Amino acid sequence: MFVKNPDYFLTIVKERSISKAAERLYLSQPYLSQYLAKLEAGLGVVLLDRSHSPLRLTPAGELFHAYLERQSFLDRQLVSDLRDLQNKKRPLLHIGVSPWRGSTLLPDILPLFEEQYPDVQVVLHEAPVPELGELAAANVIDFCVMQPPNDLAELTYEPVMQEHIFLVGHRDHPLLQELDSTYDNPKPFPDLRLLEHERVVMLPPDWRLSKLLYNTFSVHSVEPHNILVTTNTTTAINLAAEKMGFAFLQESGVSRTPYLDRLACFTVGEPPLTCPLAVVYKKNGFLSPAARTFIDLVKDFYSRYDRAGE
Repeated sequence: MFVKNPDYFLTIVKERSISKAAERLYLSQPYLSQYLAKLEAGLGVVLLDRSHSPLRLTPAGELFHAYLERQSFLDRQLVSDLRDLQNKKRPLLHIGVSPWRGSTLLPDILPLFEEQYPDVQVVLHEAPVPELGELAAANVIDFCVMQPPNDLAELTYEPVMQEHIFLVGHRDHPLLQELDSTYDNPKPFPDLRLLEHERVVMLPPDWRLSKLLYNTFSVHSVEPHNILVTTNTTTAINLAAEKMGFAFLQESGVSRTPYLDRLACFTVGEPPLTCPLAVVYKKNGFLSPAARTFIDLVKDFYSRYDRAGE
């Protein structure tokens, strides 16, 4: 759909006033009011609720505004991509992951992606999970792989899977010597209260996985007295492998640890505790064919772990 002078409407919405928008655009207020009336007549809907001051978008206006913002982004993206082609630059695909997620996912995904898009250069942005959503909202990355964000004002997501959370510890730890529970055949941990006086390695308490686990502790009346907080999941699994504590880890990443033969792996709770995983990107953003292919490969990779149907 062709919209004449879309910046006029976008400015009205930004200023929440026709008079202020007219001043910013160096137009007369009657002219801008006439533009808006013609626009609404052409669309057959009311875009702005004029009974409020400042102006408010109607539901139709919110939809139209989102369309214009996306169209503006697509126009800029097209110009940038065409310029890159003209200058014979390799197309870039910016992907956000946590360091641990990247180390467990990319070795399997990247070779498959490069077979289909050998000319696309993947740029990896590794950051703690809370920062990934900020990178997506700022259009620094095309998408990221993380838990669904709580704030969806600027972001949207596609569900990937429900991932089991494993409790892992050294199989020779006194608490585990009589328990035979492996990564390939995990059993429920018998009682979380057994961990109250053991070192428990946790991610920061404001991270989504930790919030889920602290809620589980509360449900089971568990109060661990020795919690070691780390932002690095590799630290957690290395400590567990050296009998220096217990850690909670996402199932899909455990299989790549070099210490798998040392670790006992347990599910948590009944039904087993899971955490959602998603592909997250900016709302109304543009996903190139290469980005869509990479996302499809991610979904296919994680489908082997998905517990949603259980």
